[in-house]
Amino acid sequence: MTKRTKRQHVVPRFYIDRFCDNQGMVWVYGAGQEPMARKPKDTAIETNFYSPIVEDEKRFDGAEEALAKIEAAAAPLWEELMSGKVMQDEARENSAVFLAAQYLRSPVAVGAGAQIAGHMANHCLQTHLASKLESDGTESVVNRERREIFGDPKNYKIDVLRGAGLMMLAGIEPLACVFLNMTWTVGWSREQHLITSDSPVTRISDPRTHDPNYGDGAFANRTVRVNFPLAPDRMLELAWGGCERERIVEIPKAIAREMNRVRAAQAWRFLYANQRDTGIRKLCEKRLGGERKAIIESGRHDPVIEVMRKLE
Repeated sequence: MTKRTKRQHVVPRFYIDRFCDNQGMVWVYGAGQEPMARKPKDTAIETNFYSPIVEDEKRFDGAEEALAKIEAAAAPLWEELMSGKVMQDEARENSAVFLAAQYLRSPVAVGAGAQIAGHMANHCLQTHLASKLESDGTESVVNRERREIFGDPKNYKIDVLRGAGLMMLAGIEPLACVFLNMTWTVGWSREQHLITSDSPVTRISDPRTHDPNYGDGAFANRTVRVNFPLAPDRMLELAWGGCERERIVEIPKAIAREMNRVRAAQAWRFLYANQRDTGIRKLCEKRLGGERKAIIESGRHDPVIEVMRKLE
């Protein structure tokens, strides 16, 4: 019987290996702590992150196994990506699937998925209370009291298991199709080392295109830029428009620094680099420290949605 994997990487081991120093260690940065040098096998680890408990208190390992297959298909293509080669056919598909999976498997995305599940549960609750009438059209005293309590989101909160957010992985295939049709460019950062994080695929777009009610349009926004560091001196960028050529574009130092700031701002808990650096530590304290806004906000009834590793 094959022994199951409990210690699961939220970013692949082969990827973390690219951000090691000369001693084979990766530097881990977190808010409120000193940078630590760790072995890649012990970095970006969460116990049973992709293996929720199902029936009979057993773990379901299907997601972890599927992600392992995606990693195995992408790992041999890394040197081609690093060289700026225009990916074609199966190689491009495998790379796009890997990028989509890395975006959706991240702790940030999984946490957002769990929050969505919480809001869906709250919507069902509100709908149920609003429609709970007796046969003669009147409302029971008990239901009226419940509606008064749950009518104010300040009166309650909803706890959601983090595993509920694994539903985000269902979006890997459609997101990979989006990535396939974008323009891929590889950049070289000669003067500024690039960092990565526990949620390394980032997305930004022109704030002027954001709607106050409908948001930024996600990947459909024609100004969106998707960035993914391949190594401390290489960055893959996906965008709408432009043309693909087998070349590596030099990234100005100021742009590389901004890419690092974006990565820190969109990380969950940790940044990773191939060196100990005061600048990264300051960036970590500024971007990772303090409270963060809820990832998902929806509608009039918005109680606190708390994502938990396990329910008390």
